Amino acid sequence: MFKKSHTIKTSLSKEEIIKILQPKVENYYRDNSKFDFEGNVNLNGNFFIKPTFNFGPRNQFRPEIIGKIQDSLIELEFAINTFLKRLFLFIITIEFVFVLFIYDKFEVLQVLLFFPFLLIFILTLKLTFDSKVKKSIVLLESYFK
Repeated sequence: MFKKSHTIKTSLSKEEIIKILQPKVENYYRDNSKFDFEGNVNLNGNFFIKPTFNFGPRNQFRPEIIGKIQDSLIELEFAINTFLKRLFLFIITIEFVFVLFIYDKFEVLQVLLFFPFLLIFILTLKLTFDSKVKKSIVLLESYFK
């Protein structure tokens, strides 16, 4: 659900792609940085980066981008970080336990209204993730035109 793949096709060679991408990526994000991504780009064509164009306290839901350069193709894999995956699993588990506990005690059908809130929560996170992935793809594709 929180994983996407994308391939960028370009006429550039592997070395040219690495040469273009490396100046756009810094090792660790620093305040007031002008870099678009943080992470690392290896000379063998593998990279692991995160976008920094929306790096603020409210915009921490950034995708991790794992990339592999093969000839003139750049294969990208977008995912959320492990901490957020575990946090979502914890929230969903607590939600189910809470609803089952309350329903068992009160046996009121209104308790089941918690499920739509859970669905809205997950949908909101999914739309946010998709938006940030799309921004990252557009930015990366602009480098290699």
